[in-house]
Amino acid sequence: MAKEAAKVQQQAEAYVINPDSRQDATEVLKRTHLTLPLLSDPHSTVAARFGLPGVARPMGGLVGFVVIDPKGVIRVQRVDIQFGDHVGQILAIARTMNGQSK
Repeated sequence: MAKEAAKVQQQAEAYVINPDSRQDATEVLKRTHLTLPLLSDPHSTVAARFGLPGVARPMGGLVGFVVIDPKGVIRVQRVDIQFGDHVGQILAIARTMNGQSK
């Protein structure tokens, strides 16, 4: 997963947004070897700002990814623990937002 996240970081700003405590979220980063910046969001403030569905647990409290363009518009939202399997889709969207050909 860390390798795929690095590819996304080359095309867009990428963050891990975690609704758990900072300590729990940090443990997730250690286990997954992700080097993305961590945004601890225990009160779902960030999730609410972007209109992610779910009462207190955005996306049903499940792991997934969201692609938000520079204007704050959600382009893709997917609940998917294996987001690395869809890195091609994420990269294609980021490239399109950057004005690059696919």
